[in-house]
Amino acid sequence: MDKLRIAGHRSVCADSACSDDRTEVECEDCGLDPICMVLDYAGEESGVPEGILVRRRPIERGETLFHKDDLFRTLYAVKSGTFKTLIPHRGRPDQVVGFHLPGELIGAEAMAGEHYPCTARALEASSVCELCLDRLPDAGRPMEALQRSIIELLGKEVAFNHELIGSLVHQSAEQRVAGFLSSLSDRLQRRGMPGTEFILTMSRSDIGNYLGLASETVSRIMTRFQKQGLIRIQRKRISLRAPARLVQVAEG
Repeated sequence: MDKLRIAGHRSVCADSACSDDRTEVECEDCGLDPICMVLDYAGEESGVPEGILVRRRPIERGETLFHKDDLFRTLYAVKSGTFKTLIPHRGRPDQVVGFHLPGELIGAEAMAGEHYPCTARALEASSVCELCLDRLPDAGRPMEALQRSIIELLGKEVAFNHELIGSLVHQSAEQRVAGFLSSLSDRLQRRGMPGTEFILTMSRSDIGNYLGLASETVSRIMTRFQKQGLIRIQRKRISLRAPARLVQVAEG
């Protein structure tokens, strides 16, 4: 496994094309890991045909993984970077429906149908691992083992989505923003990454769209949180100075 550990981070790209401060999630902390283990991570020695599991595909900032209503073929896992999913609308702003961090899956909801229900776009230079589901029977692995791994993967994804929705269902604007920041922190730490200081790659407009707030409201609340000593803002870098108090605000 081409991983490189650096103090303060779980791992970063070993590829020289990656910057020194770009973190990537460890395989065992990734949502795709149940299937990757069965496929022996599709290394050369695994005997898995090329193309079933593609690892660390680089994605440029602004690049689209798939569009809404595209035929579902591939399940993605964020290896590094961040993505947003959105539902495009004609004549009005697109609706942001999610943000995806390292280790999280993109496109899992499409497994119940034949088409992606949203569009996925990179918020920064990122990388993904890709699983071509319709080629799994060619992997040379027992179908029972593959089916068990898919069930485990989907079970974890459903639990994660229920928890995420529950953490962001708040009444006041302050509670929504506090819940959003606390959720990002929890999700990063769950994947073995720093959760009290991170880059906020999504715009205030996208955050507001996602939370049902105006971008000006999001900016005003974050400024208020900074004055109260809850967070520290340095351009796009956010430091949670009092995570427990932020959770209290989110919970009202």
